[in-house]
Order: sequence, then C-alpha cells, then structure tokens
Amino acid sequence: MNTDTRLDARSAIEALRAGVPNRAAIRRLGTPDSPLVHDFETRLRASRQALRDDRPVDGIVIAGAFGAGKSHQLGYLAECAGKGNFVVSLLPISKETPLFDPARLFAAAIRAAVVPDANDDVMTAAMHRLVEKLGRYDDLELWTSGEVKSGRLSSMFAALLWLIPKKSIEPDILARIARFFGGAKLSVTDVKRWLRETGASKLFPLSPVRAPELSLQRLRFAPRLLAAAGFEGWCILLDEVELIGRYSAMQRGKSYAELARWLGMDEKNCVPGILTVAAITEDFSNEMFDQKADDEKIPQLLEQRGLAQQAEMARKGIARLKRQDHRLNAPGQSLLLKALETIRILYDDAYGWIPPDTEMTAPQATKFMRQYVRSWITTWDIQRLYRQETQIEVKKFEPDYSESDALEQSPDADEGNE
Repeated sequence: MNTDTRLDARSAIEALRAGVPNRAAIRRLGTPDSPLVHDFETRLRASRQALRDDRPVDGIVIAGAFGAGKSHQLGYLAECAGKGNFVVSLLPISKETPLFDPARLFAAAIRAAVVPDANDDVMTAAMHRLVEKLGRYDDLELWTSGEVKSGRLSSMFAALLWLIPKKSIEPDILARIARFFGGAKLSVTDVKRWLRETGASKLFPLSPVRAPELSLQRLRFAPRLLAAAGFEGWCILLDEVELIGRYSAMQRGKSYAELARWLGMDEKNCVPGILTVAAITEDFSNEMFDQKADDEKIPQLLEQRGLAQQAEMARKGIARLKRQDHRLNAPGQSLLLKALETIRILYDDAYGWIPPDTEMTAPQATKFMRQYVRSWITTWDIQRLYRQETQIEVKKFEPDYSESDALEQSPDADEGNE
C-alpha cells in the first residue's frame, strides 16, 4: 500500500475516533441511499432554475440526536454538491459564526467555501473564471445595473464589475475587488481613483454604504457572481444550529429570523441561488418551543422592540424548525454490519492490522452510529497496542440550552466601505 493511501486511511480513522468525520472518512464510508439524499439532489437541480427566476429554493432541516450522524450527512451532501459543480460552505454555528449576524455568517461561509476543481479562495476563483466567460459577464453586468437602479444594490458593485475587464487594472486591484465581494472593506476614495484613471470618473455615483446593509447586498450579489463564473450555485450547510438555544432571547429572535432568510422561507428577504441545509438536535423543538415557549414569546419581543419584519421572519423560521424535514434514526442491523466491515478494512489500511471479528449485538433504539464507531475503533486500538480486551463505558451527552453571553461576543467582521 502506498504512503498516500495509508495517510488517507489514518486521517479517516482519526476523525472517526474523535467523532467528527472528515472528507476522507465520508468518502470511504459514504451514506445509504435515503429520502434525504434524493430530496437534496432534487433541490440542487431546482436551485439552478430558481436563480434565473429570482426566487428562493426551500432549504432542508435535518434533526437527530447527538451522535446520530448529522455531521456525517452534511459532509456527504457537501460531496454531492461539489460533484454537481456547486460551491460548498460547510460550517458549524459557533461564537465566530453566530446565526443572528448575517455579515459574520456570510464572511464565515466565504472563508469555508470549497470551490470545485480549484485550490483557491472562492471569490478569486470566481473572478478568474468570470474574465474568461464574457457572455456571462455581460449578463451579470446587466443584472447588476438593474439592481442598482432599483436600489437593491450599491453602485459600488456596478463600478467594480466595470473595472474588472480593463487591461489597465493591476492584479493587486483585482485582488482587492475580490476581497470586497467576499466581505472585506474597500474605500470609496480608492474606487473613485481607479475609475478616474480609466476615464470613467463620472460614470458611477459612489457613496459609502452602512455595513449591515452592505452585507445583505453582498449576500444577494454573490450567487449571481458565482453563476456568471460558471458554477451551478452555492450550497450552505449549517451544523450545530441548536447553539442558538444558548443565545439571549433577543439574539435567538434574530437567529430564527435569519434562518428563515437562509432557508428561503421569506420571499421579501430571500437569497436566490443559495440552497441551505441546517442540522439541529431532535430535542431542540421540545426544549425551546414546548418548554420555553420561544414560538410565542420571541416574535412578541421583536415586535415590542419595533422589529415587525424580523418578528414575521422569526415566526417562519420557528415553524421551519418545528417541521423538521428529515429525522435521523438509530441504525438498523444491516447498516451496522456494512459500516463495521467498511471500518475494519479502513483500519487495516491505516495500520496494517486486521481487527478481529466483532460480535454484533442487537441494535438499540437509543444507540446511534457515532457510539458504535467510536467503541469499535477504541476496542481495536487497545487490542492492537496492548493485546488486551476492554469494556467500553458510555455516558449520555445532554445538550446544553442555558443562555451564555460569551457566545454572543465576537470581533467585528471586516466589512463595509468608507
């Protein structure tokens, strides 16, 4: 066996041992044919036409217990989308990627974006492809001009698109334009100077735009840019969405509202060209809606603060979380046997040691795939290294939904213009 194959196998085993499958593990294990995969592929196909029609595609909500395989499913969907020529961003909701802040979430999605057949950041790759596709470039420029006239986009976007194909524009300037599209600051003064140097000083009326407004404009513009560059769309995969249960009431309300935007639930504030899948713990609905009554209290709180639009979006986001399109259940006997044999072969590839046959007990309704996989690998590790048998002690993980101010504190995103 060559070194690369062994390293790939070890990388997969290490990820499975930690309970966080990486791309190597996902490629080797795959996922069973399921309604979720069929649903996802159908919506991928629908998203192409939806962008042309300027309408959203309904996203997907996956629910499951801790260890049920939500992260693995998202990783497999990421592989599917990438093969379909979609840009893919797989990111967990966290302190650095709060769901209530569209600017920071957009910036995180840009950083995490994986570009099909390219080892480059997404906006740089899109810019390079855009220059090669003049027909699509013209269509993007025409669409952007219409958006500027309607007031939905700043004239900065039209001005920067006009500058891109100019031969006098230096590579450093093109890089700064790409970073701006991806969320970085860009001085209006600099753009005016570039226009003046190309003889277009009066062509675009430029003025600064407030950062929150600009972030939403970038979000609307990005899928069009990616489509013009030849990609089929942008797939956003949000893991650990249940973390919003630990935000304060106000930020939970904003998170429910933003989820409605990303999942395509609000026609006025949708993002055509993006297909979003959100994974959440199965007990979230009971904890936050049945027990804490967020579905009643949160929209009322937003309305009391004068945020009627966000209140309506929050209602839609909450309804979406209650619906839960796909629920991940405990694995059955046949799936476990298949996974066991696959991971035995993978372990042999990684360490050159074939694990002994493992007796499979009857599946339990409360025992999920992560628990089985980690117990197999831990048992084999001890047998391989110490030649000993062992008993695995299992403790149930209980999700924490207590509020934490620390999760809402994060450095400001580097966005906006001057």
